[in-house]
Amino acid sequence: MEGIPGMHSKSYTVLIHILVWVAFLLVPLIFIESDTGRERFMLMGWFLQLLMAAYFYYNFLYLIPRFLLQKKLWLYFLMLLLGLVAIGGLNVVFALATSGLVEHHHPFSFWRTAFFPFYPAVMAFALSSSVRITMEWFKNERQKKEMEAEKLSSELAFLKSQVNPHFLFNILNNICSLARKKSDETENAIIKLSQIMRYMLQDSKDEKVSLEKEVEYLQSYIELQRLRLPGEVKIDFSTVGRVELLSIEPLLLIPFVENAFKHGVSYQDSSEIKIRLVCHGQALSFSVENHIAKHRGSNQEQGSGIGLKNVMRRLELLYPGKHQLLIKDDGNEYIVELEIKF
Repeated sequence: MEGIPGMHSKSYTVLIHILVWVAFLLVPLIFIESDTGRERFMLMGWFLQLLMAAYFYYNFLYLIPRFLLQKKLWLYFLMLLLGLVAIGGLNVVFALATSGLVEHHHPFSFWRTAFFPFYPAVMAFALSSSVRITMEWFKNERQKKEMEAEKLSSELAFLKSQVNPHFLFNILNNICSLARKKSDETENAIIKLSQIMRYMLQDSKDEKVSLEKEVEYLQSYIELQRLRLPGEVKIDFSTVGRVELLSIEPLLLIPFVENAFKHGVSYQDSSEIKIRLVCHGQALSFSVENHIAKHRGSNQEQGSGIGLKNVMRRLELLYPGKHQLLIKDDGNEYIVELEIKF
């Protein structure tokens, strides 16, 4: 029993139904003083209540799921009417069968006896319909949320998987450039790449990582970029606050830094990239500033767009209403300002 999902909840539901109907049958006996009245109620009243219970579950378990929820409205109301006819007929048969067992206040009337269960049956119909429809609404809402969560998880996994190939493609280009120059830094670059890949393959599988690890990852990336850049390129990376106290989704900040290096570095003119990360309470401020190099090509811009669109979508999914992203591009300077409230 313990190994069957939902078994306990179903057992509780059945128990609640039983207790409600038992109370419904027994409570009226408390308010009947005479023994004759109790006998009459136990015979006629209990039968009427059993008819109500039967009509309740007839609608609750059979008609609503099979006809109403399937949009078969004509069949649904027809079956409801047939149920009322059956209840009226059963009440007539029972009244005739027990006519000699109890004293009746009124002479037997077929139509009065047949229509007597009508109002209790309407109450049973209203109660069963409201309970079942409410249950179906909660069930649909739960399924909708589960589907949305599953869709969100799948989309985030897809977006995260896009980060890795795009990022690795640029890093491998950098190492290839060092190898062509027969640079002594090629080996060091490969070592740093292995450290970055370890982070991407292991830590990035987690839903969240320490912001400190993400900062170390950014530093490794920046150091790898320094290996191929001339000394005239200035890179200023600073952090303020206790980064170890916050957690963040992995690989969320790198596209902005990657974009700055891709479009903010010039080998002819002086270049400067400023990266600043500030932790304040349960909030994060992250900014990247770079001058726009004049040698940008259409292929570079297209490749950069993939990474930026990717991270924008991830921010929308992960922090709806809890982040603000401003991007300023005046043709000479590119500034990214990101605020996240955790």
